[in-house]
This record gives sequence, C-alpha cells and structure tokens, in this order.
Amino acid sequence: MSREVGELGDIKGAGNATGSNVTTASSGKFEGNAGKAEGDLGKYETKVDNAGKTEGDLGKVEGNAGKTEGNLGKIEGDAGKTEGNLGKAEGDLGGSGHLKTEGNLGKSEGNLGKTEGNLGKAEGNLGKTEGDLGQHGAKQ
Repeated sequence: MSREVGELGDIKGAGNATGSNVTTASSGKFEGNAGKAEGDLGKYETKVDNAGKTEGDLGKVEGNAGKTEGNLGKIEGDAGKTEGNLGKAEGDLGGSGHLKTEGNLGKSEGNLGKTEGNLGKAEGNLGKTEGDLGQHGAKQ
C-alpha cells in the first residue's frame, strides 16, 4: 500500500476520492516549532526612571511635629485649692462690736484651672466660689 503526501489543501473533499491511497486523520500531531512563538514576541516593556515619582520626605511630617503629648502644662490635683476658714475673724475685732465673718471665705473647690489632655481645655469648676463670700453679719 502506498501513501501519497501532497500539499496542505489537497485533501479537500477526501471523502469523495475514489482512490484507496487517501488517508484521513482526525487528530494530528505537530512536531517542531509549527505555530510556536518563542522569545519576546509581542512583549512590550517600558522603563521610565523617576517619571512623576516623588520619593523621600517631601511634605511629610513625621514624629511629634506640632503634636502635644503627655502632660504639657497639665495641672492636676487641687492646685490652688483653699479650704477651711480662710480669714475667719471671731470675737471682738477692734472693740467695735462683733464683726464676725464665718463660713468659707473664698473657698475654691474642684479643679481650679485644671488643664488636661488638649492644651487649653478647662475642666471642673473653674472659678467657682462657694460658701458665704464676704458676708458680714454685724452682731450687736
């Protein structure tokens, strides 16, 4: 049995051929580099050095620039707290009757002028005056 090899396209209509020397195959094996693309076919690479690239610390603020941390100017506790009977005068003052001052004169309670956290933040009872401030009860 002989086999004929022709050009591609010669086997068109091979089912209608009358000779017994026509071989048809539904699966073919390609060997070699038929249709194989090797290398950088169609590969597109572009390298632009530092085009529009910003590196370094341009406009970058790191660390504690302008940052208020910790206890900057912080007054805690009872700063300037006055308790008790400040300036209390009892009895005969100067022999002119009874100029008696009782109570808590100028008593400041709470956190006077306490600055905590955010600088300038006032908490507590700032400037609050309790008690009988400046009350003079002239007893005779």
